[in-house]
Amino acid sequence: MFLPLLALTQAAELPPEAIATWAALDANSSLSADFTQVRHSQLLSRPITSSGTLAFERPDRMAWTVTAPARSTFILDGAKVGMAYPDLGMREEIDLASNAEVASLVQGMMVWLGGDLETVSKDYDVAWASGTPSVATLTPKDDKLSAIIGTLDLSIAESTIQKVVITEPDGDRVEITFDNVTPNATLGSEAFALP
Repeated sequence: MFLPLLALTQAAELPPEAIATWAALDANSSLSADFTQVRHSQLLSRPITSSGTLAFERPDRMAWTVTAPARSTFILDGAKVGMAYPDLGMREEIDLASNAEVASLVQGMMVWLGGDLETVSKDYDVAWASGTPSVATLTPKDDKLSAIIGTLDLSIAESTIQKVVITEPDGDRVEITFDNVTPNATLGSEAFALP
């Protein structure tokens, strides 16, 4: 089925359905989900698949935990980022206040979780395709971010993001599919602790 794609640059230009969908995303104070991530690269003979869990809590907490094939954890908690690779015995923490480049990259990653249309519209050009699911295509406005991310395609249904496709400028892409999504999940501080 063909979905008309509406190219838009300002939040005010979005159709009412899109504004209502973004408002529903924005109403989620937290979420938890399982994910499957598939990386497609021209350098690989076949895609690489990983799986794990996601926890997100407004305004700025996220835990991305890969459980297979190799364990790793990425934590964002305010102005601090932590990464851990338990199987390798490696752990690192970064203060975003002292690293503007990493802070910009992390902000770019978080935009699709937050559901804040005003912020999204400042940093991205937005195109909207109505349907089930609806698809929002975000194209970075910032040159530094656009050197890393070509587009973000967000498939949205039932007030949650169901799938994210990140296409890189060279054509490589990452597809992330979410299952068992729980909006407004109750998350304790342990959900954002670096192992």
